[in-house]
Amino acid sequence: MKKYILLTLLLLTSLCKAAHKVKIYYEQHKDGYSIYADNDEFCPMSIKVPFTLENLNLAGENNAIYIVNAKTKRQLLTTLKITKRGKAYKVSYKYWSNYGTHDNKDFDIDYVYDLPYKKSNTFKIHQGYNGAFSHRNENLLDFTMPIGTELLAVRAGIVIRVVDSNDKGCANEECKKFSNFITLYHSDGTFAEYAHIRQNGSEVKIGDHIDKGQLIGYSGNVGWTTGPHLHLVLFNQNIDHRETLKTKFRTGDGSTIEYLEEKKAYLRNY
Repeated sequence: MKKYILLTLLLLTSLCKAAHKVKIYYEQHKDGYSIYADNDEFCPMSIKVPFTLENLNLAGENNAIYIVNAKTKRQLLTTLKITKRGKAYKVSYKYWSNYGTHDNKDFDIDYVYDLPYKKSNTFKIHQGYNGAFSHRNENLLDFTMPIGTELLAVRAGIVIRVVDSNDKGCANEECKKFSNFITLYHSDGTFAEYAHIRQNGSEVKIGDHIDKGQLIGYSGNVGWTTGPHLHLVLFNQNIDHRETLKTKFRTGDGSTIEYLEEKKAYLRNY
C-alpha cells in the first residue's frame, strides 16, 4: 500500500497583524517525521500547532504551544512516529504564532520603570489604568504631551517592531490601524509599546539593543487619538491576547515609587 504524508500550513497572527518571521517544516526519517521551527525574530515566539493524524503517533500533547528561541534555526518541536508499517499515514496541521513566551509567569512583577521623558519635564496622565474611554479593563497609560516630545525607554530591551510611516489620526476607532509605534522586548519576557509616535519619529530600528533612558523616538498624534499624546503599555504577550500589566514608576527626584494615576501630572527630575 502506498504511504504518503499531506501537510497543510496556515499562519495566523494576533499581535498587530504582523508577518512573523517564523516557519515550521518537517524532515522524514525511517520511523516517521521530525517537526522543526526556525525563528528569525529578535524575541522568543509562541507557536500553537494542532495536528490531525492518521497512523502516526505524536510525541507529547496535541494542540500544544511551543516556545521557539529568538534567532534560532532548526529547533525541534516534536516527532511523529508511524504506528503500523505498511499502512497509509497522513498528517495535516495549521499553526498560529505570536511574539513572546505564552503564559509567562517568570516576569519581574516588582520591577520599577522610569518615566518615558527627559529630566525636568512634567506630563499629565490623561487616561490611566482602566480608563473610561479606550482603556476599559486594561492597564494602559496615556501621557498628554506635545508632538515632537523626546521619548525615552522606560526599561532596557531589544527593538522587535517599528512602524512610523503613518501620518493620519482621528478620534474614531477606525483610525487605530494608522498608529505608529515602537515595541521593545525585555529580559524577563515582557514588552513595552510606545504608540502614536509621529511620522518618521523613530530613532531606533529592529534588532537594536536599547538602554533604560535612551532616546527612542518622538511623540505624535497619529492613529486612534483625540489629541497629541504617548500611549504606553507594558504587557505579556500570550498566543491569542495581551496581558497588560499595572506597573510602578519612579517619579519626582526618583526616590518616589508609585502607580501612576489618571488626571495627575508627574515630574521627572532624575
